[in-house]
Amino acid sequence: MKKIIILSVFILLSIIFIQCNDDDDQTLQTEETEQVEEPTEPENNTPITVTDVDGNLYNTIKIGNQVWMLENLKTTKYNDGTPIVEFTFEEFGSNWGSLNNEIGHYRWADTSDLNNVVDEELTFDAYGAMYNHFAIESGKLAPEGWRIPTKADFKTLENFITTDGHAGNEATVLKTKTGWFQSSGNGTDVYGFKAVPNGYVSTVGTATLANGVCTWATSELTGVIVGSQTRTSIQLFDSGSILYSENAIQIGAGIRCIKE
Repeated sequence: MKKIIILSVFILLSIIFIQCNDDDDQTLQTEETEQVEEPTEPENNTPITVTDVDGNLYNTIKIGNQVWMLENLKTTKYNDGTPIVEFTFEEFGSNWGSLNNEIGHYRWADTSDLNNVVDEELTFDAYGAMYNHFAIESGKLAPEGWRIPTKADFKTLENFITTDGHAGNEATVLKTKTGWFQSSGNGTDVYGFKAVPNGYVSTVGTATLANGVCTWATSELTGVIVGSQTRTSIQLFDSGSILYSENAIQIGAGIRCIKE
């Protein structure tokens, strides 16, 4: 009888010990589960940066559903690493816009400040590079995942700004607060888009009207005959509105890339 009682007590203690271990294991598993945090996706408006093949780093901005670079393109190489030919009058004369040579060129926008419209000294690439027709048409200017915008892309940007309460001042809110001739007028840079007055490049290769106008090329061409084609350029000038200009393809312009 005594042996039976001892055996019963042993069995009862074993059952209690096993249950305690099970409870401890469940508690430990629960605590471990509670401590594991799933990775969170970045918010849609988290700023990103992009680097071109030259190593230039660009900040970006999201406006509406679009993501834009915050600086004009500065690359001196195509995205496959091939150098773009720098234009100089000494080497190429006035052939910047020549449709016979079919050479892709870049040159730096004019950053001279003869009228003292900016307080700080500008670097040579502060307004970005300007590209001719054949460089633009190469399809290899933008970093991977980015592209030269279309006219429709700029219209989408304009429509967002309009509905956001800036009707009639879409250009003004994109322009920088300083750096513009008085006749052109500074902007308010409401969104931090930093549209700088990079001017444009004439058909013979002269960088002109810096501090007076901002000119960006689009991928939009009209016509099929090369000699009579025009390219839609976006210009911010002396008006509150964005200008959509049809320029001869020999005109050089800056590039503000958009994310694909």
